[in-house]
Amino acid sequence: MPLKSASAPYPEFWLRKIRSMFAMFDHDQDGVIHREDIVDWCVKNAKGRLNQVQMEVFQELMDEAWEYYWAGEEKRTEVTLYDIADSVNRTYQAPGFKALQDKWLGTCFDKVADIDGDGYLTLEEFTSFLGLFGVHPLSVPACFEALKTNKDDLISREQFVQKGKEFAYITVNSPAKMFWGPFIA
Repeated sequence: MPLKSASAPYPEFWLRKIRSMFAMFDHDQDGVIHREDIVDWCVKNAKGRLNQVQMEVFQELMDEAWEYYWAGEEKRTEVTLYDIADSVNRTYQAPGFKALQDKWLGTCFDKVADIDGDGYLTLEEFTSFLGLFGVHPLSVPACFEALKTNKDDLISREQFVQKGKEFAYITVNSPAKMFWGPFIA
């Protein structure tokens, strides 16, 4: 059965990005993601990688992401690929969502990813950030190269926020497809 919105099939490339994100969190590959598969797993994975303040912020960010983005208005306790495709489609069309996403990604950059606080991510910082979500360190350099848009070997806050937003709403092939790690689906 093809995944589609109420009126039309989802664009294939966009759906592949959503499948990649879904596969990243479906650790047991049963086609269902529970809150524990994302929030609890990522927070547990972050212990020892983040300091206490970063851990508190990361926990809040993950809780917010689950409640708004994954569980959605329906307050689901588990989601399938169909659920998350519908949720992403719904949330990215919601009024005010881009501002909310700017805030979430900006906080993620400022308080979690940018370890030295200089306003830029090095490959090492981006590797550490994606590691919180279980992305293997050997997969990160290609993602980093795809996301940085200048020649300084750094990802700026602006680039980070922009590519994070583009991941979900751009329906054609773009470097943003690698924001959350390798494109695997």
